[in-house]
Amino acid sequence: MVDLPRFRFGTGSFRMVRSELLSAARKCDDLGYGTFVMPDHMFDTFGIIPTLMTVADNCPGLRVGTYVLCNDFHHPVVMAKEAATLDVLSEGRLELGLGAGYIPAEYNMAGIPFERGSVRLQRLTETVHIVKMAFAGETFSFDGDHYQVRDYTPYPVPTQQPRPPLLLGGGGPGLLTLAAAEADIVSVLPAAASGGGLRGSQLGLKSLKEKVTLVREAAGDRWADLEINILIFDAVVTRDRRAAAEAYLGPLLQGGQFIPDGEVTADDLLDSPYFAFGTDKDIAEHLVAIREETGASYVVVFPHLMEAFGPVVELLAH
Repeated sequence: MVDLPRFRFGTGSFRMVRSELLSAARKCDDLGYGTFVMPDHMFDTFGIIPTLMTVADNCPGLRVGTYVLCNDFHHPVVMAKEAATLDVLSEGRLELGLGAGYIPAEYNMAGIPFERGSVRLQRLTETVHIVKMAFAGETFSFDGDHYQVRDYTPYPVPTQQPRPPLLLGGGGPGLLTLAAAEADIVSVLPAAASGGGLRGSQLGLKSLKEKVTLVREAAGDRWADLEINILIFDAVVTRDRRAAAEAYLGPLLQGGQFIPDGEVTADDLLDSPYFAFGTDKDIAEHLVAIREETGASYVVVFPHLMEAFGPVVELLAH
């Protein structure tokens, strides 16, 4: 590939005390990460919008991102207003990430039906159209199967124009096709399993390459303007990559976030875009190879990896 995009990095914090949250955000900035991101869950996290505003207000060197808002937890008109407000108050530093949701337990907590993936994707598609119209600032109406908007004049208008960068994240072909057509940043993940969780069989590089090919073909002329994002779930800094991957494999697929829906080998973990094993140099070279194969250049790491990943960020974010 020629003219490879430059790397940039993001991370966040699950701290539930203001001083600890801001300490983590400042460390994120000091270590060279460019974006502080927050997930949108019903459990174990602060509310996403006020948290990002607090970080933006105290860390002017960082962009802030929703990674990602669960669409079914937010009415699109209200969410667009809050996002535009955050973009204005942060002086144009918001990245708006949206997803279709994938954890049934959260829906149960909120009393929201966890409907089949095609329905959640339809709602997300309507939300994307509504949000884009709201960000444009002109009065509009929308008549969808899931949302109706009547003569709404949006306010405020975001500082970033034509809008804050829109990230769409997921792993199924329908969502990736939507992202190819509508997003600025495409976050490619293992697909959600039918009963919730992420499919373990899609952890390898082969799966990411196939999905990026789908995005490239669906995007057409838009491909050159898209940014591909990946999420590092975990990393082990070690001099013996294979031994670390083999030791990690068993516990990984014993339930939890990844569903053992097919064979996953140590080799799959070693070439996975979602895990990293080795020295700082090994991990940096691993990410460079993934970028060469797929164009993925925006790397978000889980909060517990922030410090350990710092040397890798220093090697690549320049």
